[in-house]
Amino acid sequence: MVALSDFERGMLKQKVGVPTGRFAINPLTGEEVPIWIGNFVIAAYGTGAVMAVPGHDQRDFDFAKNYDIPIRQVLVEKADDEVGEMASAYEGYGPMVASPLPGFDGKSGEEANRAVIESLEEIGMGEGTVQWKIRDWLISRQRYWGTPIPIIHCPECGIVPVPQSQLPVLLPDDVVFTGHGNPLESSDPFCNVDCPTCGSGARRETDTMDTFVDSSWYFLRFSDAMNDDACFDGEVADYWMNVDFYCGGIEHAQMHLIYARFWTKALRDLGLLSHDEPFQTLLCQGMVNKPAPHCKPCGITLHVDLTGKMCPICGAELGIRSAKMSKSLGNTVSPEGLVSEFGADTVRLFILFSAQPEAGMDWSDEGVLAAWRQVSLLHGIPATISEWVGTASSIDGWMKARIRQQVRQWMTAMDNADLRRAVEISHYDLVKDLNWYTRRGGANSEVGLDLLKAWCYMLQTATPHLAEEWWSGLGTGGLNATRVMPKGYGNVEAGDDEILAGEVYLRQFLDSARNTRRMAQRHLGQPPTKAIAQTTVDWKVDLAVSALRFIDDGGDVKQFQKVLIAKPYAQGEQKGEVITFWRKKMLPQVFKWSDEDRALLLGGLDESAILGANSGFICTELELEEFTAWKFGDGEDVGGRGGSAFPLRPSLTFVQK
Repeated sequence: MVALSDFERGMLKQKVGVPTGRFAINPLTGEEVPIWIGNFVIAAYGTGAVMAVPGHDQRDFDFAKNYDIPIRQVLVEKADDEVGEMASAYEGYGPMVASPLPGFDGKSGEEANRAVIESLEEIGMGEGTVQWKIRDWLISRQRYWGTPIPIIHCPECGIVPVPQSQLPVLLPDDVVFTGHGNPLESSDPFCNVDCPTCGSGARRETDTMDTFVDSSWYFLRFSDAMNDDACFDGEVADYWMNVDFYCGGIEHAQMHLIYARFWTKALRDLGLLSHDEPFQTLLCQGMVNKPAPHCKPCGITLHVDLTGKMCPICGAELGIRSAKMSKSLGNTVSPEGLVSEFGADTVRLFILFSAQPEAGMDWSDEGVLAAWRQVSLLHGIPATISEWVGTASSIDGWMKARIRQQVRQWMTAMDNADLRRAVEISHYDLVKDLNWYTRRGGANSEVGLDLLKAWCYMLQTATPHLAEEWWSGLGTGGLNATRVMPKGYGNVEAGDDEILAGEVYLRQFLDSARNTRRMAQRHLGQPPTKAIAQTTVDWKVDLAVSALRFIDDGGDVKQFQKVLIAKPYAQGEQKGEVITFWRKKMLPQVFKWSDEDRALLLGGLDESAILGANSGFICTELELEEFTAWKFGDGEDVGGRGGSAFPLRPSLTFVQK
C-alpha cells in the first residue's frame, strides 16, 4: 500500500479503483449509484466522498471507461445538440438534458446548480455550501535562516510574547550546524531566557518563520523604508501603493503572488492600510529552452550526455525535445563565452528580439550570428551618415516625420513591455527607413544628425554599449544611459500623416509593380520601357471609406447595403453595377485590409497625385524610360484594364515604346 499526498493524487496518470459492492441512493431520483474506491479522489475535498460525473469530468470519464461504468450525458454544449456516445467528457456549463425529473432540462450554469440545490433543500436531503480551497498557512520552520518567532515559553505563564522594547529578535551567531535538528537549539544564550512576565527561567521559541512571510510585504516597507517606529505608515503606504508593474517567473504566480495578496488583504482587514491589491500589472517572463534528450515512454527529459543513446530506465531510443535550460540537463549556454566571442550587445539583442518577454524561446546559434551581423551593421551607420553632403530635398520631410512616428511607436511598445516590437523598431525598422531615405535621394547631414540623436535613445535598451559608442561619436558629452529622451521627439507635427501615408502607398505600389513587371517582360519577350497606372474611380473609393467607417462605428456589415443604395452613384442605371461590385468585390476585401491599408483609405489618399509626383523615382526603381498615371476615365484606357482598378490597387500596364 502506498500513501499518496493530495498533490500526488491530482497528478496520477492512471486512475484505478475497486468496487465496494455497496450502493448509494440518489435522493432526487431514487436510483442506486455504485460506490467505488478510487486512487485519485482527494480525501480533504468536501466529505471525502464525491459524486462522480463521468460525462462531464475527464478524470471520472477515464475511470468509467476503464471499468465499463455507464456514462450518462446530462449536459450539452448547445441547446439543440443531441445526446449520443461521448469520445471525451464535456466539461463546459451548457444546458441540462435527459433529466428524469421535470424542471431541469434547459437550465445551465449557476441557474442549473441553484435548481438542484433548491430541490434537495425542499425535501430536506441536503443544502448548499461553499467549498473553500483556502487552507491554513503553517509559517513555522525548524531551520536557522528565517525570522525568529517572538514568543517565549514559560512554565508558569505559558506562551508569552516578547515585549516590544526587545524587538526585533535577532538570530544568534554561535549556532552549530550539524545537519541534524534545529541549529538554533545549539545556542544556549538564545534559547534560555527569563520570562518577561514573571522573571522565572523560560525558553525562547526556536522555530523561525517561513521566508515567504518576509517576501510577502517587502513592497510595503519600500514605501516607508526610513520609518524607525513601525514597519510602515498606513497613509504613506496607501500613497505609494499599489506597485505599478511586477515582473517575475511564472512560479511566482502560484506562490509568492498568492502570499503577497493574502498578506496585503490581511493587513487591510486589520486596518493597517486601505488598498486592496499589492500589484497593478503582472508580467511573467518566459523560459529560455534548448534541446535535450527525451524518453517518450517514460515521459522524462535527460542529460545531454545521453544524446543519441538509449533510455537508461526503459531502454527505448531517446528523442529530442526543447526543454528549459538547466544545469541538471546540461543544456545550458555559457554567457561568458558568448560575450567574449560576440559581445554582450549581441546576446542581449538576440534574446530580446527572439520572443516576447512572457513567451518561451528556443536557443539558436544561428540566431546569435544573425544578431551579431545586425549589431555590426548598426555599428557602421554613424560613419556612413557622417559622409552625407547633400542639401535639403523633399524626402527630408518624410524622414523627420518617420523619426517622430517611430519614437511614438517605440515608446508605446516599451510602455506595454512589448520588448520584441520595441527592438524591432530600434534595430531593424529604422535601418529600413534609413535605406528608403537614401534610395529616395536623401543625404541631408542635418537630418542624419537628428536621426542619430533620437535613434541613440532607442538603441540603449537592447544594445547599451553600441548606443554609448554612437552617443560619444555625436560629441554630446556624458553617458547616454544617464539621459531621458526629450518629450518633444515623438510629437506629431502638421502634415506628418499625409507625408507618411504617401510613402507607405508608394512602397506598396512598387512592391506590387515589380511582380507585374516580371510577368510583362515574359509576355513581351523583352524588358518594358513604359508603364501606365490607372487609379480607381471616385465612387469605388467612397464606397470603401463609407464601409470602413460604418463598421468602425459598430454597424453590422450585413446592413450596409441600406447605406449604399442612398449614395448618389448608386442611383439609376449604375445602381446594379454598384451593388454587384459591393457584393462580389468590395465586401470580401473590407475585412482583408490591414490596419495600415485602412489608415491610407480613411486618410483621403490621392493615389494618382502621389504616383504622378514620383514618376521619376518609379522609373528608376522599375527600370523604365517613362511612367504616367491618371485616374480611370481621365485618359486613354491603355490595355483595356482600367476598369479593374481597385482602391489601393491601380491598374498597371507595361508596354514597349
